[in-house]
Amino acid sequence: MPTYKEIKGTTIQSFATDPSNAIDGQVWYNTTSNELKNKRVTQSGWASGGNLATARYSLAGAGIQTAGLAFGGGPPATAATEEYDGTSWTAGGNLATARGELAGAGTQTAGLAFGGISPSVTGATEEYTGGGSATLTISTS
Repeated sequence: MPTYKEIKGTTIQSFATDPSNAIDGQVWYNTTSNELKNKRVTQSGWASGGNLATARYSLAGAGIQTAGLAFGGGPPATAATEEYDGTSWTAGGNLATARGELAGAGTQTAGLAFGGISPSVTGATEEYTGGGSATLTISTS
């Protein structure tokens, strides 16, 4: 079995106390506590952002943190679309078909809304072109 030195190219450093300036992923041996330690890679969690203007559930979304979309949802089924800029939500072009429990994909300037319930199950697919422009229905069933 390979050693740590063979894998990482260095030996594990020994310290009498845990280093105060350890970096993510660093491994060391604490000679006082006789423990092998490491600084875990820190990961960001959720942070608060602006609230949607239209409270709802069963909606869909698309985009990235600084250019997001939220559309559809309910109850009752809504056509509302909102754009997120990383801080707040603003009204966008509404869906042509009000519905909930739909799916979404894409970006704020090239988004898709598909499927859902309106009031019965639908295969409607719509394309969002961004900038608050209305959606385009490209197929419905």
